[in-house]
Amino acid sequence: MTGNRSRGVQRKAAAPQERKPKRKNRFIVLKLLIFILLCLVVGMSFAQRGYKYITDGTAQAGAIEQGQSGIEFTIPYGSSTADIAGLLKEKGYKVNVQQFRTLSKLIGFDGLYKAGRYMLTKDMNEYALMLRLSSDPLKNPSVDIRIPEGMTVLELADSLAAQKLITKEKFLKLCEMRLTQFTFQDELVVAEARVYPLEGYLYPDTYKMDAGWDEEKLVLRMLDEFNRQYTDDDRKRAEELGMTTDEIITLASLIEMEALHPTDLKKISSVFHNRLKSKDLTLLQSDTTIQYARVMAGESRTTSVLYKDLEIDSPYNTYLNPGLMPGPICSPRKEAIEAALYPEESKHYYFFATPDGTNIYNETYNGHLNDQKKYGVSGQ
Repeated sequence: MTGNRSRGVQRKAAAPQERKPKRKNRFIVLKLLIFILLCLVVGMSFAQRGYKYITDGTAQAGAIEQGQSGIEFTIPYGSSTADIAGLLKEKGYKVNVQQFRTLSKLIGFDGLYKAGRYMLTKDMNEYALMLRLSSDPLKNPSVDIRIPEGMTVLELADSLAAQKLITKEKFLKLCEMRLTQFTFQDELVVAEARVYPLEGYLYPDTYKMDAGWDEEKLVLRMLDEFNRQYTDDDRKRAEELGMTTDEIITLASLIEMEALHPTDLKKISSVFHNRLKSKDLTLLQSDTTIQYARVMAGESRTTSVLYKDLEIDSPYNTYLNPGLMPGPICSPRKEAIEAALYPEESKHYYFFATPDGTNIYNETYNGHLNDQKKYGVSGQ
């Protein structure tokens, strides 16, 4: 009898399937899912923080716009984003300089910052600062200050102080200084009689002074304007005449005070130029210098100069002292300066004003006296 074993076919056992790769793939997928989830969590966290950063910054910037008090911050002209960030850091604002620069570029604020004054608060985040500093700067409240021609430094100080625009003592102290940053001041002849070296150089005009101005800024503005008005061509012309800038301004101040009408400026200038060149008529004999001597002596101007006034002991008395005065007697305007530089050609050595303000010119003393009688004017 034959057994089943002899008839059966002997088979090899199948090799067991490998399951490790599947487990590995599942692990990779799991890690990827966890990474994505973490990214989402981190992204949401950053998004939430970014949203709060922007909303907080917008609210902070809006609070200033609605009138909340703050600290004034100024962006100087020509400042770059890096300059602004550095200045904010220096002033104690919560700013990371590199981060401020980077965010400005990413958000689009770079290049939008404007020079000017802004109100900020120290609790502002960088986004709030970017919003404020890219908005319109504060409009500067200003005051118009008129500096009339023909005033002495003392008279101007009294006038501005009466308007409560300056402190008289501070203003006069500045006018006693010789400011070397202005080259025209190098030519000043500082004499004992010349109390205010800036006399004559505080250019007459109307100045719009921004908030925060003081006496020094006003004085510098007037000197800057003089420097702008008195050109290099004017300096060359003064040299052609053999005169310094200071002598021209001194003469111009005399012309300014003597001329009632613009048409007389160059005519009066010719009279003084002729006398300055004369060997015989060396006295300028101007009543306006007598008035200046009175002001500097603490007295008021008079309606008319009397004979006794011609004896006032002062270096500014041109009835006693030949040539020009020690310095200007007022701040002349541009037209008077031009008249001093370009006098009319004439042979006149005398002039006087009629009651209606018309000037009469003469070449001789006798003609001068005859015309004074003709017009009913007495004097020199």
